Amino acid sequence: MRIFFALLTTIVFALSAAGPCYAAHKEEKGTVKGTITRMEPSGYEITVKDDKGKETKVNVRDAGGVKVGDSVVVKDGKVAPAVKPKTGGY
Repeated sequence: MRIFFALLTTIVFALSAAGPCYAAHKEEKGTVKGTITRMEPSGYEITVKDDKGKETKVNVRDAGGVKVGDSVVVKDGKVAPAVKPKTGGY
C-alpha cells in the first residue's frame, strides 16, 4: 500500500509540474505574433509573418510607432512591440 501511494504521489507531482509548462506554449485565440512584412499606406492593415513562415493580414486601429521588420504582437486590433525574454547571464 505504501508503494502505491508513493507511486501515485510521484505521478501527480510530475503531471502538476508539466501542466503549466504545456499551457504556457498554447497560442491565444485572436493573437498574432511575428515580424511585420508589409504595411498598407493607410496604416490600418499590416501583414505579419510568424515564426513558421505563415503570413497573416491584420486590421489594426493604430499602427503608429512600428515599421516593417519590427517584431510585434497584435491582439484585438492593438499593436505592441514583442518583448524578447532575457536568457543566460545575470
